[in-house]
Amino acid sequence: MGFRDLLERFRRPEHTGSNRCTPCTILNVGVAIGLALAAAAVALSTSGRSAATAIGAVIAALLGVTIYLRGYLVPGTPRLTKTYGPDWLLKRFGKQPTGVDDGADVDLALKGVAARSNTDDERESDATGDETAE
Repeated sequence: MGFRDLLERFRRPEHTGSNRCTPCTILNVGVAIGLALAAAAVALSTSGRSAATAIGAVIAALLGVTIYLRGYLVPGTPRLTKTYGPDWLLKRFGKQPTGVDDGADVDLALKGVAARSNTDDERESDATGDETAE
């Protein structure tokens, strides 16, 4: 098994390339930076500055490659981001929360959840005289 085979085995095309979720990537890069800094801080307390810098850089590189190949570092990030991400952030990246449509007609939405029936419309049109009775 070659190096390329190993990379391809690790790659997740459903979360990379044009399928990459920008908010997910930003979140995961932030986590990776935090982990690399934490590792460097621990190394700094036990060894010298150059060792801490090297350890932080190696961890940052490994986590960066992981995000590049898999699309995420934290498992389930796409689902977590859509579920727990603030609406304003999701809207900014074009990731509208499921079930939200700002351009939807309210009456149509109410009919969709059976809050209004067609008989309500008929009663309204009879009362206003918009339609003729058959």
